[in-house]
Formats: sequence, C-alpha cells, structure tokens
Amino acid sequence: MNAMLDRLEASNIAQAQFVSDASHELRTPIAVIRHELEVLIRTDDDTRWREVAGDVLDENLRMQRLVEDLLLLARREGRAGDPPRVDRSLVDLDDIVLGEAHRVHTDKVIGTSGISAGQVRGNSDQLIRVVRNLVDNALRHAQARVLVSVTSTDEGLVVLAVEDDGPGVAEPDRERIFERFRRSDEARTRDDGGSGLGLAIVAGIVADHFGTVSVDMSPALGGARFAATLADARL
Repeated sequence: MNAMLDRLEASNIAQAQFVSDASHELRTPIAVIRHELEVLIRTDDDTRWREVAGDVLDENLRMQRLVEDLLLLARREGRAGDPPRVDRSLVDLDDIVLGEAHRVHTDKVIGTSGISAGQVRGNSDQLIRVVRNLVDNALRHAQARVLVSVTSTDEGLVVLAVEDDGPGVAEPDRERIFERFRRSDEARTRDDGGSGLGLAIVAGIVADHFGTVSVDMSPALGGARFAATLADARL
C-alpha cells in the first residue's frame, strides 16, 4: 500500500510539473501574438499588416509544433508500465539519415561521409523523428559544421551519431538534457525555436526500440556528440 501511494504521489507531482512547464512554454507565443495584434490595431500603416501576419504565423507554427510534441509525450507516458508497442519492420537507418541530411536547407556544412549500412527493426516514422530531432538540435548549436554517421559494431549494434562544433554540453547537464523542457542554453534555444522537448522525444523513442541514447564531447569537432544505439537487425 505504501509503495502504491508513493507511486501515485510521484505521478501527481510529475503531472503537475508537466502542466506547469507546458503552460510556461505556451505563454510566450500567445503573448507575442497578442502584442503583435495590439500594435497592429493601433496603427494606420497598411504595410505593417504583412509583417505582423508573418510574425503571427511563425508563432502559430511554434505553438503547433509544441502541442504535437506534448501530445506525443503524453501518449507515451500514458502507456507507462506497459511494454513498448513499436513495429518490428526492417528499417534502413542509413537511408533515413541520408534523406534527413539532404532535407535540411542550411548554410552550415553537414558531413555524411561517415554513414555506412545500418539496418534495425522498428517504426520508420518514429526513427525519422529521432534523426530529425538530433540533426535539428545540432544545427541550432553548431557554429559551422555538423557530422552525421551510422556505424555497425562487432557487438551487434548500430550507432547513429550526430556531432557539432558548438559549445557542447557540460557534464552535469548530460543526463538531465534528455528530460522534458531541459535546455543547456535557455536563451539561445528559445530564440532558435527550440521547445526543450526534442531530446526527450528522442530518448523516449529510442527506449521504445530497446536502445540507448547518450551525449558526450565530439572528438572530431569539439562540440556535442549525441549517439543513439540500437540492435543490428542483420545479426
């Protein structure tokens, strides 16, 4: 009975924190939209309409992405205690990584020479989300270069690594950075449109695929190196 009450209390605390964090994140785009519209109402300058419409659209898209991420995490946490339910289809992880690297339009260099064949079992849409979140996160923090690689190990694992030449992640933050709404650089991440949910989603999806995710220093670029490790489907 005591153990059950402890779990219920922990669940209530986590739920309250989740609602508080979500409300805090939604408050900013809502305030920006309201401010822009209030300024527009007070002006007779017709040329401001297009500018404000663009700003409002950007904030609206930001809220949409945030809500979608919150729903994804809520659905996953609603299954807490149940075995992960993911497809066991064969997925060519190297094809996904190459596709995502070519999808991005950026003035930063994305190196793909380290991508080799890597096949895993799982849900291709969810694994695309993992790759996309890791690449987008690296691009937000990189100064000029990002490296993505897929390698197979002798232990029967496939390792997806995304590295950047940014400031990296301090050791005390390396575990907490995969928590919801956790940022290593609050101001910069908020300015670049990050919600603090992308890495939490990565950690959740990788865990559902019976894998692990970690972050350390990039030996090649000196910034952060995020690595997602999954079982090799070919072995």
